[in-house]
Amino acid sequence: MFSIDFFTKETATSSFVQDVLSSVNYDLEIHTESYPRRKSANKIQTSPIVIWDLDSFPEESASALLLLREENPGSMILAYAKNPEPYTSRPEKLFDIILSTEAVQLHLMSKISKLREILAARETFQERMSHLVGKSDAMQGLRKTVERAILNNGPVLIQGESGVGKDLIARAIACMYDKFVVVNCSAIPDALFESELFGHTRGAFTGAQSERIGLFEEADGGAIFLDEIGDMPLHAQVKLLRVIQNHEIRPIGANKTKHIDVRIIAATNRDLREEILEKRFREDLYYRLNVIPVHLSPLRERKEDIEDLANYFIKQYAPAGEPYSLSPEALQKLQEHHWPGNIRELENVIQQALCFNDPGVLQPEDFRIDEWNEVAAGESSATSRAANYEEFRNLQLEEERDYLIKHIRRNNKSISKTAQKLGMLRTALYNRLTRLGIDIKNI
Repeated sequence: MFSIDFFTKETATSSFVQDVLSSVNYDLEIHTESYPRRKSANKIQTSPIVIWDLDSFPEESASALLLLREENPGSMILAYAKNPEPYTSRPEKLFDIILSTEAVQLHLMSKISKLREILAARETFQERMSHLVGKSDAMQGLRKTVERAILNNGPVLIQGESGVGKDLIARAIACMYDKFVVVNCSAIPDALFESELFGHTRGAFTGAQSERIGLFEEADGGAIFLDEIGDMPLHAQVKLLRVIQNHEIRPIGANKTKHIDVRIIAATNRDLREEILEKRFREDLYYRLNVIPVHLSPLRERKEDIEDLANYFIKQYAPAGEPYSLSPEALQKLQEHHWPGNIRELENVIQQALCFNDPGVLQPEDFRIDEWNEVAAGESSATSRAANYEEFRNLQLEEERDYLIKHIRRNNKSISKTAQKLGMLRTALYNRLTRLGIDIKNI
């Protein structure tokens, strides 16, 4: 049973409201006095939805609603009056919906239903935003961007390195939709892209023994998340561009198009501007997707968030009733690590520490952070082999040359792919190779 607080005096309209809400099994609490003053011992904790009869409290409504807003910020307020115009001109947001007494007769239940939808969406949003942990300037700015993106229905492009939480951002932005369809573009074979996204008719091609509904049609009325959009082949990019422009899809083999209403959210760990220069991504599609840009900073650039994230993962993965905490030395070790795997790597490290250690205060040695890599680095690092600073600098440059050459060879001498793997811009890698005197042709 859903509860509602109703502030009103006995009128024909209030009797109508009571009769209607009682008939649909709402738990209605009637208050014949205005919302109490702060110092009153009878301060009311209101229900999720409040109905307020402005005419019943003409002198007190404004101040009472402001107090109610302050003390019950989670409540949604539906107000009504015989003449609502004087109240709509006030600068304060006293209510979420205001109706005339005549409109109450016609639209009461539809407006209550709308408020319940907003409440449900708000709860989903708060739950999903609770996973966006951190107090850095970057995270605070990200939360504001996400909140604005929720209120818009334009395409969203989320960019950031692997492991930074692009999926969480997409789910937070899509909190207003019941449908949320995820497409991993890197996992779909090129030949099947159009069928997967847009569907096909029976007999459209060899092996099409039955009609198939595509993922866009499945997401109709909701949101679709195109993860790793940078891996989408060019022929599918053309079709996607038309979908964004015309809000229509045409299944393979069909003669007619189908109208769809889908919120598009895309994400990539690639630099799409570099992909455009390499002719692997369409420039027109980039601008269509990048209406609402969202950039996620790597963890190494916001190390002030590591403490909050570590405690969040400890709370999430620690068995019930088993307390774990971080020692200052352990936190320092976590903050000094470079985190090439970003938040996903930190999550793995915390989960592993909880698995192999008893409850208590976690120490630096409890965290296994790329131990094999650190040992190898300690054996051959420039720091341990250099006799003086000049020799240290020369050895350091040699190690950097070897490191870059190894990765370029591993990626078949592709500078773009190497830059992507190393989390660098292509131009930055070119500049670094030039400064180190590395000729790509001779690698």
